[in-house]
Amino acid sequence: MNIRPPLGALLVILVCLLMVILPGCIGADYVANRDIVVIRLDPDGTIAWTRTIDTGFDDSARDLAETPDGGLVIAGGRTGQRIGLPSPRLVRLSPAGTVLWDNVMGVRSGEGELTSVALAADGDYAAVSHDGRMWRLDPAGNVRWNRSTGLGQVWSVISTSDAGFAVAGQTEDRIPFGTVVRYNPDGTVSSRPPLPNESIMTPGCSETSLPLGSDRTVMVTQCTVPYEIVRQGAVTKLDSEGNISWSRSYGGEGLQSAWSMAEDPGGEGYLVAGFTEYPGNDVNVTTFLVAVQLDGEGNPGLVSRIDQIEYSQPPLLRSGPEGFDLLYVCTALKDGHFDNRPTVINLGHDGSVSTPAVIMAGVTTTWTADGGYFSAGFPVPGAGYSEAIYGRADRSLHAIRLDPAGTLIWDREIPGVVVNSVRLVIQTSDGGYAILALKENY
Repeated sequence: MNIRPPLGALLVILVCLLMVILPGCIGADYVANRDIVVIRLDPDGTIAWTRTIDTGFDDSARDLAETPDGGLVIAGGRTGQRIGLPSPRLVRLSPAGTVLWDNVMGVRSGEGELTSVALAADGDYAAVSHDGRMWRLDPAGNVRWNRSTGLGQVWSVISTSDAGFAVAGQTEDRIPFGTVVRYNPDGTVSSRPPLPNESIMTPGCSETSLPLGSDRTVMVTQCTVPYEIVRQGAVTKLDSEGNISWSRSYGGEGLQSAWSMAEDPGGEGYLVAGFTEYPGNDVNVTTFLVAVQLDGEGNPGLVSRIDQIEYSQPPLLRSGPEGFDLLYVCTALKDGHFDNRPTVINLGHDGSVSTPAVIMAGVTTTWTADGGYFSAGFPVPGAGYSEAIYGRADRSLHAIRLDPAGTLIWDREIPGVVVNSVRLVIQTSDGGYAILALKENY
């Protein structure tokens, strides 16, 4: 899942221009046509079974969870034609990998793929779509209800100790162009005139000369609009029936998008993690991973700026007596290339942040029950494991198991399974593993 940064008008015009000039490029001709591939591994890393889900057009997947009986449920989307927006979709697999049901939901066609699924305490499923809608389904896949969360984008949902749910995502507001955003204590925004020493863009149009090849340039006109969009990371709390208990945005705490969430063991608060950009414009921005601790009513407490981020994989969170663990991807420059590695920190309830521990595995990694790690990816000589390969590259997927110290226990090639990208990995209750992947049909 990639962060959606605010794109300036100049970039949009340039991309459109290049697609017109270069009609044969992949960006102009590519139409997604993917299959969902689930790989189930035994505890020693050998293949238990694989399942390909292909309904003819584009099949996408974002999240995977284990069901109480040892089966799996997949959150994603599906298109019903060659080119079109996806509809939300939940697929249930038996413990042996058989498709028990495949439910395509939505109050209208193309409502957006599901981004996250969570198991409710009573065995139901809660799933959220990218455009901010939430569904609750019974174990047979029947929809009990669907509700709007009030957020413009939603990236994750968790079940809470009070039998309700919490979702993390993003809100959007507008302020007049030429003003400065003011974050109010209640999470809303307003605007104010700029101070004499504040630099802001002024309304109007300007022309920019862009190079196009070694001997050509093109003039592009960039104009401002009457308003500016302000994005904030946000959380909505819902009860078991989908009624909103509270909703709060955290731009004032430096959170521009919220991607992950966890509840503390006592059920008295939460940690929400996401990203922010500094400075807040389209030129030379730096992205940081930010975590905000919340009380039970969503009021913000301690704020931690964790690390500078160059890779947009959302962090994994888990809670414990000492605080919260965060597993995220850190980018470092190594031997002249960028090296992306999973990194673990502990964020204490007092706001303390432990020294980051880099794990020598692929970017798609999760914790195991013994405190170790499980990862899946495509080996890259001298650069670890990538989460995706492109085109018809012939590289096998590998599964990697490490102990709590990060020492390699085994590295298993998964032969005979053709996939192009890894979405998610989990450890299952029997000590085995499941890999959620996608295969491109070119």
